[in-house]
Amino acid sequence: MSITLEDFSLRKIVPQFCEFNSAVRNNRDRLTAYFWWASASKYVQFKFILVALLIEKFAKHFCDLPHNKKFIIRENGEFAGIIGLDGLSMDAPRTEIWIFVTREYAGKHIASHALKLAEEYAHKKHVNKIYGRTKKTNIHAKQLFASNGYDVSYGYETWGCNEIFWYKFLQDKSY
Repeated sequence: MSITLEDFSLRKIVPQFCEFNSAVRNNRDRLTAYFWWASASKYVQFKFILVALLIEKFAKHFCDLPHNKKFIIRENGEFAGIIGLDGLSMDAPRTEIWIFVTREYAGKHIASHALKLAEEYAHKKHVNKIYGRTKKTNIHAKQLFASNGYDVSYGYETWGCNEIFWYKFLQDKSY
């Protein structure tokens, strides 16, 4: 098993978006409860990805504004999912992580490997705390965080959604 993270980039936006859109379409029933963009139209999804990549490029190159970083998860070169780090910045040494793995790769430890690679990337960017949110009903996400060393920060109810906040400190790790 060879897990890699590939930058979601402007240079490859069309082929990467086609893979992303196909995966979302094939996994919509699993994703709509957790990601707003899963139920959006193809056009809205494309605008979302394009704007996110433009903001990332601007924030990264012209000033250190908080930005989001998205990666395609590949297993032996094949599209297996997406993982993202939101709110990256030198001024904010913490980031939120989110992930989805396609149905074909679920249960194969792809998410755990991708999570570790994203943690390495975040650590290189001087992030020392990663946090994630899961709905209380998302058993797989709760297992993913718990089995990868994340601790429960707190759970709360907001807008009718039951969420659990997870966190992990990356300090004193050498990658």
